[in-house]
Formats: sequence, structure tokens, C-alpha cells
Amino acid sequence: MPVSEFPRGTPVENAYGECIVIEKAVPADLGSVWDGKSLDGSCISSNLQLVYGIGPVTEARLRAEGYDTLYDLLGHPRWAGLARPVVEALDRGDGRELARLGVRDVELLSLCGPGDVVFVDIETTGLVSTCPLFMIGMLLPESACELRLVQAFARDYDEEAAVLEEARARLAQAKAVVTYNGKSFDMPFISRRMAYYGRCDELEAMVVDLLWPTRRLWHVALPNCKLATVQSMVLDCPRDGDIPGRLIPEVYVEYVRTGDASLVLPIIDHNELDLLAMAGLLPFLV
Repeated sequence: MPVSEFPRGTPVENAYGECIVIEKAVPADLGSVWDGKSLDGSCISSNLQLVYGIGPVTEARLRAEGYDTLYDLLGHPRWAGLARPVVEALDRGDGRELARLGVRDVELLSLCGPGDVVFVDIETTGLVSTCPLFMIGMLLPESACELRLVQAFARDYDEEAAVLEEARARLAQAKAVVTYNGKSFDMPFISRRMAYYGRCDELEAMVVDLLWPTRRLWHVALPNCKLATVQSMVLDCPRDGDIPGRLIPEVYVEYVRTGDASLVLPIIDHNELDLLAMAGLLPFLV
């Protein structure tokens, strides 16, 4: 099949080659996440246990003495020195350092606004990063009630570098990247594929992984915490006709061999469903 005949999206050229980019606006209401009630900076500043040496008992005693926030501890004769690095990380919005200190992933979003957050999901030819990836899907800020779905797709293995560049350019301004198992899989996979092409571009955004809070809430109630299961049983949006994730690598390989684009259209739809599921799930977790 000539590359110009791919049935979706538009061929886009960048410094690393050409790939297909599929874009459209999708409805999404994330206002409740940043409405000042579900998520604000106090969810971090009021957690005294972020200070090394403070556990539940000490925290309760400090609160009884009137030390309700990390900032209050700056006036404490014993804990001021240990609290100061935490407060400094909070003041400069250093999500990586705060995550290291124990701030929960979802709480890190209090450091951002809705315009600072991008949802990311990738599709690959295997589970190890020696295998190429062929699609990076993103949901980017668009308006108060919409997000922009952007899917960079490689029509052949040679277009992987261009896909990576399209994603890098769009993620450059993000303060947070929201994923599902992305700390363990998606984001390290992207970094290693960038390194394969001799690129050491480091994503500055903090990575927020929705898998772990989902497991904490529903691991007993659900048969598993796969994103499709969560979307069907928690968000009440069953996936009719969705391609199983385990089949995606071999289907893509067959597409490259035959040029039959109809084979990969279900994969593109699957990627979109994963991204929409993350956006729908987030308000349940804050």
C-alpha cells in the first residue's frame, strides 16, 4: 500500500522522518479534579509524615500541639531542619523529589493545572524495549470540556524515530504525564527507544501512574485491574469488539508484512479507548 493511502490521519514530517499523525477533539470533563475540593496543595502540605522520622503517632502529637502543616514545622525546634527540604521541594513544585519522599502519584497533580497534564499510552511490538514501538497516543489539553487526541503512528519500523519525535515535541511543555502502568512500562520504554537512536532527551515532566491507586481501591472487587476491565466495571463503558492487548504485536507485524491497514485500525481504536479510560478514571482517584 502506498503510504499516502493510509486511511486515517495525515503524513507529518519532522527532523527524524515521516509518520502518520491522527488528531481529533474528544469530550472530557476533568474540572472536578482541579475544582479546589478534590485536589489542592494542602493534600501534600498537611502530610507531616513526609518528614523523615515522623510516623502516625508523632504526627498526631504534633497536630495536638498545633503543627498542622509542613510549613508549621519550620518553627518546631526539633523538626524544622528535616521539614525544610520537603517544604523547599513543595515550593519549587519538584514532583520527582516529592514522589521520592512519599507523596502519592495522584496528589502530585495538585502541583499542576489541567493545562499542564498529558495522558500517554503506547503500543509496541513486544514487551522488552529492544522491540520497536509503533504508536504513541496522547490526550493533550484543549479546552474546559475537551481534550485533543493525538496518535503518532509508524507505518513501518523505519518511522519509529519520527513517532518518538512527534511525542517528544508535544510532551515538552507538560508538567505531568498521566499513564497506566507507565512508570514501569510506557515511559521507560520511550526513553530506551530514544536512546536506541542516540538521543538522550530527558522528559522533564513527572510521571503519574494510575495503576497503583486503582489497585488500592478495587483489587478486591475486580477480577483484575487491567484498564479494559476497569473501564467496563468501574466506568460502566464496556469495550465491545476491542482487540486483546496480547494480539497487538503480531497484528502489527502482519500489517507491516502485508500493507493491509484494516488490520491496525482496531489497534488505533484500542489506543484511543485506553486514553479515554484514563481520563475517565482520574476523577475517581483524587
